Order: sequence, then structure tokens, then C-alpha cells
Amino acid sequence: MEILHHFDSGVVQPFEISGDRITFDLRPGQRILNVLIRNAPERLAMDLLVDENGEKFLLNQGLLVSEDGETFRSVPVEKPQEGMLRASVSVPGGQVRLATRYPYGRDALDRLLCDTHRVPYANVRLFGRGHRRVPIFDFGEDGEGKPHHIFIAGEDTWETAGCWVADGLVRTLCSDRPFADALLERGVIHVAPLASPYSATMPSASYTTLEGKGIYGAATWGDEAPPPEYALLREEVVRIIREKRLGLMLTIHSWQGSHEVSEVGTIRRAGENTLTESRSEWATATMETLMRNVPQSQHRISERIWHSGLARDYLLDKHNAITFRIEVTTAGLGPDGFRLTAQRMLDNLGRITDWAPACASA
Repeated sequence: MEILHHFDSGVVQPFEISGDRITFDLRPGQRILNVLIRNAPERLAMDLLVDENGEKFLLNQGLLVSEDGETFRSVPVEKPQEGMLRASVSVPGGQVRLATRYPYGRDALDRLLCDTHRVPYANVRLFGRGHRRVPIFDFGEDGEGKPHHIFIAGEDTWETAGCWVADGLVRTLCSDRPFADALLERGVIHVAPLASPYSATMPSASYTTLEGKGIYGAATWGDEAPPPEYALLREEVVRIIREKRLGLMLTIHSWQGSHEVSEVGTIRRAGENTLTESRSEWATATMETLMRNVPQSQHRISERIWHSGLARDYLLDKHNAITFRIEVTTAGLGPDGFRLTAQRMLDNLGRITDWAPACASA
């Protein structure tokens, strides 16, 4: 057997081959695996060495398997003993791709760009600064009083399910012109499917500087000088807030299979700013509407952010703006569920007509 990972979003962990069985060591935590196995036996047996966090994640989600390298399905894993999970897959062609996250990298983004480039009402802007680039899909023509809805995924490189939801947002808007036209009559939509310049290969830091320093990119919104991608996105959002045009601002993350729900949330306090009772009620009602019929969904408003510098914290603290994030689950969901999550959120977005409280005091 050959274990290959020299492709976009490929990553390998320590492994050992013994006959027709391969053992991957995914400790500690939820180590990312995305490899191509060639010259595999017709029936490939796998052992996955895991700790408590990795065990919960994979038992909920399963191991991801693909014959074509693009279409993944989930294969259940069993627990034969403490610290080990086991799976078995059929490999009729001798080649199979295995992953612990639904891979989304520059290759997937390229496919999205190619598949949608002929849609006349979809515009792609390529934000750039220095050596960094981040593409944003724009839908709808600006007009007086129109709110701007902003979806940002891929802030954390390993939270790939969020990227697939953003990918689904773009594909839904591009594939259903009447639906898109009705939605865009009353708003403008911006989607960044992959904010980070990386694919799903970073095991700890979500962003690496040109100097090789690993940092938590999603928490740099409050930095004096964020990395270029986050700085460009921040400038775009702040400009819209100052124009009092902010509608839904949603960062799309994923806790993968660690939890069995997709949860949208916001915060009540940041810095010196605290939401009034009426704005808190609006935020709760907005989340309830946005998540209506979204698979395995729930919503929550927290008192404060768990980590300073995240978008919700910075934008409420500095601009008194209410913004949201969603953590998408992969437990029992998968690609069809990601697409349905995107479709339902867009359906529900059209049901929300009052966006004034989002930046009432900006």
C-alpha cells in the first residue's frame, strides 16, 4: 500500500501498515487525516488510535471515504477497545481516499468558481493585499436602503463543514434565478467561502504568517493589524456598518462531529456595550427565524464571548453591531445536510424584514 497526501488539503498522521490493515494515530485531540491510499487490498481494515475527544467526534460522524476524491460518504466506526476505533471499507479499484473532515480547500473553491462563472448576476471580487488573496461572491445590485448580508466561512482552516455550507449558499443562489431574484430585490448578499489562504491542513493554528508564526486567525478581528484576509473582510464589514446598511453578518464555523447540533449564536455584551432588551429580543427572534427547519439546529445568546477578538466581540465592542456565528455539525449530516442547511438559511433570510437593530447605534 502507498499512503499519499501531496494534493490540496491533503494531510497525513503517523501510520503503520501490517498486512491488509493500516493503523493511523490521531492522538491528541481530533487530528486531521486526508490521504489517498493506492494499491490497497479489496477489503481495507483500519484502526484509528484516538483520545476521548477524537473518539466522540468520529463515533458521531464516522470515517469519510471517497473513490473519486471529491464525493465523500461516511463509514461507521466501532470501538473494539479503549483508545481505538475500527473501520473497514471496500476498495474494488485498489484506490481510496480517507478523511476525518469533509475536505474543502483551494481545489474545491476552484470548482465553485468554474461552476458558477457564467451566472450573470453573480460577481466575484478578489480581495488582495500583499501576497494574500480572498475571493468574495457578490449577489444583487446595491440600492438605497438595501441591507447587506455577509457570510464568511473558512476563518478556521480545519472547520471545513462551514466552507461546504458557504459553497452551498453560492450554488443555491446560482442555480435558482427566480428564488435569487426575489431574495435580492430586498438585499445584497456577499459570501466568502474560504477566508483563510489555506486548505484543511493546519492541525493547531488556523493561520500562519509569512514568517511561519501560527496564530488563531478568527480572533484577529480586534488586532491593530490583522492578517491581510481578515483585515480586508473587517474593512468591508465596518464600511457597511457605518453606512447603517448591515443586515445579517454570519461567520460560519464547524465543531464537526463533536456536537450533534448546528448552533447559531451571538453575545449580549462586549467592551462597554450591552444590548438593550429590545435588541436582545430582536437577536433571539432573528436566530429563531434564520434556523427554522435547518437540520439539527438550535440557537443561543451568550452573555460574553469565550475568546476576545472574534468578529462578534470586536463588532459589538467597537461598532455596537449585532453579528452572529454558526457552528455546523457533521454528526448525521454530511454533504446533503450542508446543502440543505444553506438552502434553508437563505429561505429564512427572506422572511426577516427588520434589520435596523443590527447596527442601531453605529
